[in-house]
Amino acid sequence: MRAVSISLFYAAGTALGGFLGPPLFGAMIESGSRDALFGAYAFASVLMCAAAVVAAWLGVDAERRSLEHVAPPLGADIMSARQRR
Repeated sequence: MRAVSISLFYAAGTALGGFLGPPLFGAMIESGSRDALFGAYAFASVLMCAAAVVAAWLGVDAERRSLEHVAPPLGADIMSARQRR
């Protein structure tokens, strides 16, 4: 379940960037406006800073740890309830 959700989010992000990125960048370059290009890079940098804040707030130290040590499996509660019976 985790692997499927991770792969779906990765695929969606890659598809979004792959489909929208080149036409948007091409339109900015084609406009010839330095202000439009600067605005786009400034907007992207604000998004990256926001992502860094979210990662610092919600991030988990997971270096050299297995996924099961970082978060319990989704079915762990069900399995432990069955074992108690």
